[in-house]
Amino acid sequence: MGNTTLGVSPTDIHSLPNLTVLSLSGCSKITDDGVELIAENLQKLRSLDLSWCPRITDAALDCVHITDIGIGYISTMLSLSSLYLRWCSQIRDFGLQHLCGMRNLQVLSLAGCPLLTSSGLSSLIQLRHMRELELTNCPGASRELFDYLREHLRAASS
Repeated sequence: MGNTTLGVSPTDIHSLPNLTVLSLSGCSKITDDGVELIAENLQKLRSLDLSWCPRITDAALDCVHITDIGIGYISTMLSLSSLYLRWCSQIRDFGLQHLCGMRNLQVLSLAGCPLLTSSGLSSLIQLRHMRELELTNCPGASRELFDYLREHLRAASS
């Protein structure tokens, strides 16, 4: 991996093993390789923000190169309680399956993820500790989905 993975060198990431909060919101250079580097080296992360930056226009949405492969790397970070993936335009339902194993996840933002379907989003009921779920501008988020999630997540917390 070159030093353009995150705009920092892997050595810089290795020197931050106790980091608990990381925001790379708006970092248009991050790729799946960068996410893998984070997942492998920052095991104490509790909050990770990989959201899209509002200065990037619709024409540049493909600059956010986090795909289902990157989500697979993130899913190994079992200490994460907050994950922000707003406007990550390449995440699909398959990637959500990886997130369902993250039992400590309490806050998840998938706002503006256009490829997620109602079927994929319904699998999030497996996240029993979920307190906050943001699905704004998610075409797969329907009234029926919200009713389904509310019913099943409420039952899980009782």
